[in-house]
Amino acid sequence: MRVFHVLWAGQAVSLIGSSVTSFGVGIWVYAQTGSPTAFTLLILAATLPGIVLLPIAGALVDRWDRRRAMLLSDAGTATVTLLALVLLTTGAFAIWQLYVLAVFLSVFKAVQWPAFSALVAEIVPREHLGRANGRVGLAEALGEVLGALIAGSLYTVLDLRGLLLVDVVTFTAALGTMLWSLRRMPPAAGAPETGTGQAPLSGELGAGWRYIRARPGLSGLLTFFAVHNFGMQLVIVLVPPLVLTLSGPTAYGVVEAVGWAGMVIGGGIVSLTREPRRRVRAILTVGAVQAVLVAAMGVTHAVWAAAAGMFGILAGYAVTNAVTATLWQLKTPLEVQGRVFAVRRMLAWSAQPLAYGVAGPFAQYAAAPLVDPGGPLAGSLGRLTGPGTAGGIALVFLAAAPLLLGIVVASALRPRLRLLEAELPDVPKAGAGPAPADAADAPVQPVASAQPSAV
Repeated sequence: MRVFHVLWAGQAVSLIGSSVTSFGVGIWVYAQTGSPTAFTLLILAATLPGIVLLPIAGALVDRWDRRRAMLLSDAGTATVTLLALVLLTTGAFAIWQLYVLAVFLSVFKAVQWPAFSALVAEIVPREHLGRANGRVGLAEALGEVLGALIAGSLYTVLDLRGLLLVDVVTFTAALGTMLWSLRRMPPAAGAPETGTGQAPLSGELGAGWRYIRARPGLSGLLTFFAVHNFGMQLVIVLVPPLVLTLSGPTAYGVVEAVGWAGMVIGGGIVSLTREPRRRVRAILTVGAVQAVLVAAMGVTHAVWAAAAGMFGILAGYAVTNAVTATLWQLKTPLEVQGRVFAVRRMLAWSAQPLAYGVAGPFAQYAAAPLVDPGGPLAGSLGRLTGPGTAGGIALVFLAAAPLLLGIVVASALRPRLRLLEAELPDVPKAGAGPAPADAADAPVQPVASAQPSAV
C-alpha cells in the first residue's frame, strides 16, 4: 500500500495540472469560436483515437512492465503539453493545431488507463481494492475541483499560456513518483516473459473480447455502460457551452468546482467505507438517479441547476467507477487484465465519440430552432427550455433523460446482468494480485474539459 499511495499522490498532483489545462483550453476554444460544435468536436478529437487504439494498448500493457507503460504515457503527455506551450508562446498557436495535439494526447491516454488499472490490482491486496479504487476516483475529483478553482481565478491573469505552464510543472510529480516506484517494486508480476515463447501480438488482440463475450453478465454490463455513457455525454459535453452562454468563465469555474466536489465527497465516502455488497444493483440505482437529475437540469436550465445537477451526477460516478473497477478486478485474471480492461473501456465508451460528434450540431442547428419563437415546439417544450442556444441545449437534456432511464430498466430486466455477481465467481486470489501473509485505479481525460464517464 505504501507504493500505491506514493503513485496515487503523484498522479493526483498531475491531475490538478491537467484539469487546469482542460479548463483553460475549453474557455479559449469557445472564446475563439463561440460555437458549441467547435467545442464538442475538440473533445471528439481528444477521445476517439484513444478509444480505437485501446485493444492494441491493452495487449501491449500485458506484455510490458505496467509501471514503464505509465511512465511512457506521462512523459508523452508532458511533451505534447510542452509543445502546445511553445506554439502559444511563439504566436503560432491555431485551433487546428489544438485538434492535432488532442489526438496525440488521446493516444498516450490509451496506454495509461489499462496500465494503471492493472497495476492497482497488481500491487494492492485484494481486501483493499475497493478503498484503493475509491481513492483513485477521489484523486481525479480533487484534481478537477482544484483545477477548476485555480484556472477560473487565474485565466484572466495568466491566460492559456500560464495554465499550460502549470500543467507542465505538475507532470514532474507523476514522473518522479513513477521513477521512485521502479526502484522499489519487484518486476511486474503480470507481465509475461519476453522471448520466443511469447505469443504474437496479433493473436492477443482479440483475447480481451473473447474473455468478455464468454461471460454474458460482463458483456451485458458493457452494453449498459455504452448506452448510458452516450446519453450522459450528450449532457455533460454541453454543460460548459450552456454555462458560458448563460453567464461567463467565472460561473463556469464555479459549476466545474461544485460538480467535481460531488465526486470528491462520493470518492471520499467510497474510499473510507465498505463498498455496496450488491455492486450491480448500486450501478443501476446510480444510473436511475442520474437520469432524474438530467431531466431536472433540462427543465430548469439555469447556472445553479447545472451546478447542482453536476454535483449529483459526479457523486454518482465516484460510486459507480469504484464499484465497477473492483467488480472487474475480481472477475478477471491478472495476466489478461490489460487486454480485458482495454476492450472493456473501448466498448463502454464506444458511443461517446458519436455523442461528442452530434451533441453540439444537434443543439445548435436542430434543437434551438425547434424552441425559438415560431418554432414547432416554442409553445410547448419551448416554454420550459426558453429560446436560443441555451434552450436548444436544455432540449437535448430533456431528450437524454428518457434514454438514460430506459437503459436502466432494460438492464435490470436482464437476468445474466442482474445475477452477475452470483453466477460468475471471483478469480483465485493468486491471480488477482498480492495479499497479506501467504496469499496473494480513472486517469485523466484529455484536453477541452474533462468529461467523466463510467467504465
